[in-house]
Amino acid sequence: MLDRIHDYAECLADPDRWAIATIVEVSGSVPRPPGTSMAVRDDGRTIGSISGGCVEGAVVDAALGCLESGSVELHSFGYADDDGISIGLLCGGDVRVLVHPLRTLPSELLFALAAPEPGLRLVRDLPLDDSARNGGALRLGRTSPGDASSRARALLPNASAASNASDAAEDPLIRAALEAGGTHVVDIADRSRPECPVARRVLVESTAAPARLLIYGANDFAVALAQAAALLGRRVTVCDARPVFATSARHPGAHEVVLMPPAVHFAREAEAGRLDARTAVVVLTHDPRVDLPVLEQALRSGVAYVGAMGSRVTHEKRMQELRSGGIPDALLARLHSPIGLDLGARTPAEVAVSILAELVLATSGGTRSASAAVPRRLRDTDGAVHDTGRTCAAAPTIGRVPTTPPTATEVPAWM
Repeated sequence: MLDRIHDYAECLADPDRWAIATIVEVSGSVPRPPGTSMAVRDDGRTIGSISGGCVEGAVVDAALGCLESGSVELHSFGYADDDGISIGLLCGGDVRVLVHPLRTLPSELLFALAAPEPGLRLVRDLPLDDSARNGGALRLGRTSPGDASSRARALLPNASAASNASDAAEDPLIRAALEAGGTHVVDIADRSRPECPVARRVLVESTAAPARLLIYGANDFAVALAQAAALLGRRVTVCDARPVFATSARHPGAHEVVLMPPAVHFAREAEAGRLDARTAVVVLTHDPRVDLPVLEQALRSGVAYVGAMGSRVTHEKRMQELRSGGIPDALLARLHSPIGLDLGARTPAEVAVSILAELVLATSGGTRSASAAVPRRLRDTDGAVHDTGRTCAAAPTIGRVPTTPPTATEVPAWM
């Protein structure tokens, strides 16, 4: 519901009459992405849309039922031969929708949502049961009236440090989804059982902007890296001072292409407060006149990752120049150069995979063994596949819909 929280002031002021329907998951061709929401009042009035008209009528009916019963429900809509025309998605996709009566949310959470601060995050438990069916295209799962809402969390950026910490924020999978920004569904496994069944499903919404990747140097490697990084949910900027290369047509995977000297661009972004502890910087120019001014600034900043392309000879010359420029060894140790993991990459697409693999490794916060000089194949390891310190783990379904309000530091506020 955070996608249009500012439109829901009327709803939050009169929560007994309103329910919010939020797209949780999609598959196939669908009109709107996860995180899209609409509000339904007890007299049938609506705010917003989740499908452009395909299933709105059925969602209104479901919301009215939830308002009457006070239950939180999970509905699935998909095209079916027998009733796809009546309530299904004619585009052929499938969509799951969480319907949540506002009156089931704690009063303090409603208050927080009514006056949202930048960087607001919301974590809600999803009903697990979706076995009930209605005509094949509509599947319904129910929880008791307070079950899912009782563990809804509002995570506010400026909360008191004395606030109770949320167990949701402490889970590494949920925290990863929060850090990614946007909307995600996280499956939490029961690690006490050998088969590790899903014991809890959590909807994570955040108004935090997606993590940024700044690529300096508009060459073929930048083209491939921008496309691959965008698939990982990064907001990608490609910057170069050469007008022939710094074009949107040349870099279709980038969210923005900037024609500007890289050092000037980085300085402006830092001054404007658009860099944070999740930002990654990759320098691909091969020109020390361009590389060094950017790297000097990036290494002194608090960004998450700084990498530079070049041979080992180039790397040694670069390190000498940075030292002579006053960069201490402690900061030089943050530089990933030569850039990427040793995957045997040769083509630009392969090099992009190598760089992103190193970026994930460097920023994942995992607990890999210090004795492992290089990443190992999973088949040669034991323990948790996702390295969360548990015997079994499930990964969040990352790659949903990003939002773009300002990022804020996450501090849990409400239980």
